Amino acid sequence: MKKIIIISILCLFTGIVFGQKGESKVSIEITSIKPDSIWVADYGEVFYAKPDKDNKYVLYFKHDKPLRVRMGFDQPKKRNLNFYLEPGDQLTIITDFDKNATFSGKGAANAEAFFEWNRDFMDTYSKIDARKLTVSQLFNKAMEMGQHSIDILEKNKQKVSPSFYQFHSVSLHYGKLSFAFSPGAPIPYLYHVGLGKKTSESIPDHYWDIEKQVKLDEKLLVNPDYTGFIAYTYPTYLRYRAKAALGLLDSTLSGLEDIKITLSQIEKVYSGKLRGIAVGSTLSSAIRSVKDLAAFKPLMDSYMVKYCSPEDKKSLQETYDKYDKLSAGKTPPAFVLKDENGKDVTLNDFIGKVVYIDFWASWCGPCRYEMQNGSPKLHAKFKDNKDVVFLYISLDSKVDAWKKAMADDKIEGIHLLSQATSGVDSPVSKAFNISGIPRYVIIGRDGKIFDNDAPRPSEDITPQKINEALAKK
Repeated sequence: MKKIIIISILCLFTGIVFGQKGESKVSIEITSIKPDSIWVADYGEVFYAKPDKDNKYVLYFKHDKPLRVRMGFDQPKKRNLNFYLEPGDQLTIITDFDKNATFSGKGAANAEAFFEWNRDFMDTYSKIDARKLTVSQLFNKAMEMGQHSIDILEKNKQKVSPSFYQFHSVSLHYGKLSFAFSPGAPIPYLYHVGLGKKTSESIPDHYWDIEKQVKLDEKLLVNPDYTGFIAYTYPTYLRYRAKAALGLLDSTLSGLEDIKITLSQIEKVYSGKLRGIAVGSTLSSAIRSVKDLAAFKPLMDSYMVKYCSPEDKKSLQETYDKYDKLSAGKTPPAFVLKDENGKDVTLNDFIGKVVYIDFWASWCGPCRYEMQNGSPKLHAKFKDNKDVVFLYISLDSKVDAWKKAMADDKIEGIHLLSQATSGVDSPVSKAFNISGIPRYVIIGRDGKIFDNDAPRPSEDITPQKINEALAKK
């Protein structure tokens, strides 16, 4: 595992909740490299722009909230750049789309500070090799990276706008804490799964002390990064802490048991609106991950009644109904996709066999890691079993990228493409409620869903799950 996964302090498509409506103009001159076009993302919307006759890109943004915008290109090299805009900014950027950029015009001070800490963060991140660091060394490095961003903000306090400083002083602080607490890749999880350590051996020194830096304050909810931390990130830490106190860090608990621990901790630590937000987010995430939705329903109902608003209750029930349609024992969505040779393939082609579906994309690092390291070993365990099918469904938007990744990774199996318009947004991913990859699904011999969130190829339990599906008539 060359690089670790750390959730970035950037929430690139999130708006801030203050500012006056206006139009911002950004003029971009790219030095040293000349792409044919660039892609631009703001608020999750993606559009493409071409240079004008002077080889400059001139972009206009109509917005009533500050924007954190990401733009980039994939050819002739893959590069991207992040910048910050407040309504009415008139920004000129000269950049190599790598480590160098100059900013001028209205909003330049904000954009320059934002660029500096993002550049330094990514530069440090790209050099980290978790295999050469103890868990405590990695933890300290993560804290240093977060603090460095805060130091850059403080250095520029008198230059940036007051609204910029106010917002990012909160965002960067909780971004720093997210390096350790993040639900997607908290440091204990990285060492436990990525490097095969016991969870109890993956707790950094002074890990539990960092809780003292968390402030539970409803006034901070105007900051979406703080809200995300409260809703998703901090509860993960609380679950680790509770399991450590119970001596359960190395125990294999069911997803439902983990959810119960998380909810009980939220109930004890949080109060008021913060508790309602955290409970709602935890229940929503649980709906998407628990194996037995029917067993989870009473717990969901109990916490919804106590802590969720009518709007949240309605949303949770709608989400539950949506995912219940894809729970174990239900019929999976029908689809017809073409393989790499143009042949139509459907799930009905494999009735009587167990199908292990791998949803992936060429740009997904964890997907490729599993395909290169986990899949060959898993395939080897079932190489003589003709009743097991390994079905790879790519969510790539470009056919060439899909085919190149297949060739590079040399993964055996049946390869299909459900072409995405952006990210993982494709017809089949929508049908299977896929919001993130990698994702794995096991279909039983009877053509029904056996496990709608199966373990990864590299996990020891995966062959057991496939064998369980084989044994079920």
